[in-house]
Amino acid sequence: MKTLVAIGALAAALTVPSLPVVAQETDAGGTTKITDKDHPDFIKCRMEKVLGSLAKRRKTCLTNRQWEEFARRGNDNARKTVEQWAVGGPNSQ
Repeated sequence: MKTLVAIGALAAALTVPSLPVVAQETDAGGTTKITDKDHPDFIKCRMEKVLGSLAKRRKTCLTNRQWEEFARRGNDNARKTVEQWAVGGPNSQ
């Protein structure tokens, strides 16, 4: 059950469209960089375990806005799954 929710959440994350980055600071190379960690377009990276492996990790980088959308979709999918199995699921009588 947890695997299905995790797979659904990962699939939802991969479907989030990319968003433009808003510049707040320019470094010496002329590239722009957002320094406010609470900014919606600040990019955060997370290491995730690869299913079926004890050692492999995958780095996923998304903006704060995309992480929020990822969490919202994952919670919606989990809620729908629980509701489906609680009322009228295949094992209910």
